[in-house]
Amino acid sequence: MKRIIITAIIAILALNVNAQQKLRKSEVPQEVRMGLENTYTDYKLQGWYFETGQYVAQITIDENLGKVYFTAVGNWQYTVFDVSEQELPTLVDNYFINNYPGYRIKKSQYIEDASGDNYYRLIIAMKGVNQTEYEMIFDPRGKLTKTNAPDPDFVKKDYIARLNPEAIEYRQKKMAEREGIQGEGIQVDVEKEKAKAKNSKEVKIEAPENVDVPKIPDAVTKSFKKKNPRAEVKKWEQDKDTYKAYYDKRGVEVQMSLKEDGTVMSTTSEINKDRYPRLITKDLGIRYPKAKIEKFQKVEYDTKYKKSVTDQKIENYYYIELTEKIKGKRDKKHIKLTYDKSYKYQGLAGSTDEYEEEE
Repeated sequence: MKRIIITAIIAILALNVNAQQKLRKSEVPQEVRMGLENTYTDYKLQGWYFETGQYVAQITIDENLGKVYFTAVGNWQYTVFDVSEQELPTLVDNYFINNYPGYRIKKSQYIEDASGDNYYRLIIAMKGVNQTEYEMIFDPRGKLTKTNAPDPDFVKKDYIARLNPEAIEYRQKKMAEREGIQGEGIQVDVEKEKAKAKNSKEVKIEAPENVDVPKIPDAVTKSFKKKNPRAEVKKWEQDKDTYKAYYDKRGVEVQMSLKEDGTVMSTTSEINKDRYPRLITKDLGIRYPKAKIEKFQKVEYDTKYKKSVTDQKIENYYYIELTEKIKGKRDKKHIKLTYDKSYKYQGLAGSTDEYEEEE
């Protein structure tokens, strides 16, 4: 069933996207507008369209442009985000580079599907003009799940042959195969090809193995993707009933904490040195003039989570770790402290009697 759904989406994506009609907000049914509200948060609406029998909302999330597709009754179908090659997961990028030399990526997208089967979609073709296009589908972790592209072994042999001017016969056979009748393969002398391969330059190309990750509840992963549709999780951690996702956001390291039911609790972002709040650094210079800043983070609680906590007041804050040399010792002292969102000093966040030998 999942494969059928993905195939249907792919078929729709292949249609002529020029056949779209721009709509005014008043022309969009209320059920469709509510469907968008229920699907995404923290988005900016760029416009509404009617395309391929569906209502389409063009939105941006963290400056990422996407097209969200809905039925006439407001049921979300899928969302298409265009991604650059630099934003593709490492496994996807490595698989393409290692297995399709001489090819180029013509289009790369990230698809969010209502069934939960999110995936990356690549359109590739040999370098050159008017070359056949092929499609490749990868799961969010970067594992290839579906493709109509040529076999990687054949592609690599062909690439080596095209680099070798003496392999004219092989290139002729390759062209004959392209122009042959569908379903009929070209007959190749296996022994002869093996002998030729021994005399050719060998290129060892291997795709990296998938890295095992902890088992994370579906509610947690779906909630994370809803908040960060384009982010690639570098690492998952579990602390009792709390799950932490580590990822990059526009070059900044971020950690998101979620509950087992998918509730987003907070995000902790590393702050670059050139963006330290001046009022905080000025205060630190007075309190700890000889200390060095080792960590500077901003902790922001999710708005809905803050409202759900009634037994205490939760506010965003800055967390800072300092190290200070101790006179006459090789050790250094660690100092942990916090400031509120208005840059006011709140106190120590931990014991200052912790020491660690310098390496």
